[in-house]
Amino acid sequence: MRVTYSLLGPELVVTAAACVILLIDLALRGAQRVYSGYIAMLALAVAGVLALSNWDTVPRSTLGGMFVLDPFSVVMKLIFLGVGVFVLWLAIPPLRGHRYEGEFYFLFLCSVLGTLLMPSSRDLLTLFIALELVSAPAFVMAGLRKLNPRSNEAALKFFLFGVLSAGVLVYGISLVYGAAGTTNLARIAQAVEPTASSPQPPLLVGIVFVVAAFGFKISAVPFHFWAPDTYEGAPTPLAAYLSVGSKAAGFVGLLLILVTAFAGLQHFWGPVVGAIAIATMVIGNVVALRQRHLIRLLAYSSIAHAGYMLIPIALLRPHGAQVGRTNATLIRSLVVYLIVYAFMNLGAFAIAVGLSKQYPTLLVRDLAGFGRRAPLPGLAMGAFLISLGGIPPFLGWFAKFAIFLAAIRVGSVLGVLLAVMMVINSVISLYYYVGVVRVMYLQDSEDTGAVSFPAPITAAVATAMAGVTAFGIYPEPVARLAAAARLAVGL
Repeated sequence: MRVTYSLLGPELVVTAAACVILLIDLALRGAQRVYSGYIAMLALAVAGVLALSNWDTVPRSTLGGMFVLDPFSVVMKLIFLGVGVFVLWLAIPPLRGHRYEGEFYFLFLCSVLGTLLMPSSRDLLTLFIALELVSAPAFVMAGLRKLNPRSNEAALKFFLFGVLSAGVLVYGISLVYGAAGTTNLARIAQAVEPTASSPQPPLLVGIVFVVAAFGFKISAVPFHFWAPDTYEGAPTPLAAYLSVGSKAAGFVGLLLILVTAFAGLQHFWGPVVGAIAIATMVIGNVVALRQRHLIRLLAYSSIAHAGYMLIPIALLRPHGAQVGRTNATLIRSLVVYLIVYAFMNLGAFAIAVGLSKQYPTLLVRDLAGFGRRAPLPGLAMGAFLISLGGIPPFLGWFAKFAIFLAAIRVGSVLGVLLAVMMVINSVISLYYYVGVVRVMYLQDSEDTGAVSFPAPITAAVATAMAGVTAFGIYPEPVARLAAAARLAVGL
């Protein structure tokens, strides 16, 4: 098997950096461990440059067709690397001097490596490896605060659900392999196409198991139980990564499997994914109404947004000329949402990171008077929450409008139903988003002292705020980036 190493540039850089950090951490002590974080950020930046150098690449494959570099994978790699740099930006200040600081950066790079492999994977085996590479390091990172009972609980629940989902995925892959005789996504599509009207029952069971396994990764209902406890107990920067980077990787993997291998069976899995999308939207938003812990509120908000992002996937159609344009619009709307969601959610978690030292439990009531005690961070938090609710002029409106328009244009009953449910749930979500803003500005706090953030956290908040505001007013760059993510099918 011939390997074209030039196509693996970003992955090789991140792998090398992880190995370097693992080695030099043996020699670093105390405050010196922060250099591991800087090396990790530098590696992700270099990987981003290498990914950007393939911007206009013609789709190419290596590793026997298991790894494909196309415009879609390049755009997604840039998104994952941007999220990785931002999370490290948030993680370095609270982790400085921590005895497990070096281990965190090593494990984090390993997880980012999994996200980079995901959009280029065109085989069930490489998709499985990528998915587990994203998840397995996160199990350990969630429990790095070994003396914290909540951290231990978060890691244990995450690990148990993760191992269960891995087993389900492997069993699903075995059933698909037994029915199709291959694990290559394009060849699976060729094998199942002749029997698409009456598929084999083992193949359908295999698809259900694969969707269930990825449903865990994206915290879709009914596979969402781990998310609130894990987000609450894990280090807050890791919770930010799980809610954005890890979740986005799960969506990319699910999209690749369904649109590349099982497009001909959309009449079977489309309604199933649509039902999961509705349940995820409703349960995520309804349960979030009762939350009094800020991180748990953001966790259930993240679950609800997973429901929104499932809409384009549920409406994908079998391949064809006219259908190809419809699918391209749906995929573009999903990429738009992933980009926008990264800005909004990472910004909200950046505020949580800044407050976590002063308020370890970080209840919503702890934000009373936050808008007056910290005017700029308070304004930014309000912008992030209102943007998550989809209210102009902040960026969130554009993401929801993109999915709404794409769903309506499909012209099916399911598309209209999902679009209407998204609008209804967006209105429901405004109650708890605006509720937090009301606490920040209209409730008095017993603590009248000013709130100060470390300079890197302030810079991160300002960056996310600038993106949410500027791109909300002028979203054309986001639309162009999403339009560039053209998925190569059939390689």
